[in-house]
Amino acid sequence: MEALDKSVDNSGWSQLGTFGSHLQKSQPDFDSRLHGFKKLSDLVRGRPDLFTTEERLALGGNNKVLYVRAQAGV
Repeated sequence: MEALDKSVDNSGWSQLGTFGSHLQKSQPDFDSRLHGFKKLSDLVRGRPDLFTTEERLALGGNNKVLYVRAQAGV
């Protein structure tokens, strides 16, 4: 969870891309496929025991952006 801790904003949320960047820097050999998930987004959505996710509209656009935070107590 170190990568998530380093990537969160003041509200405790991190954009998935920011979290992924910190994760690659801190654990270059990390691969979500080794944990049974095709993509990092699938992993965070598939582990509600570890992560809370939220989709938000991107600023000035219609695209959705996935945000993630650690599940309370983890």
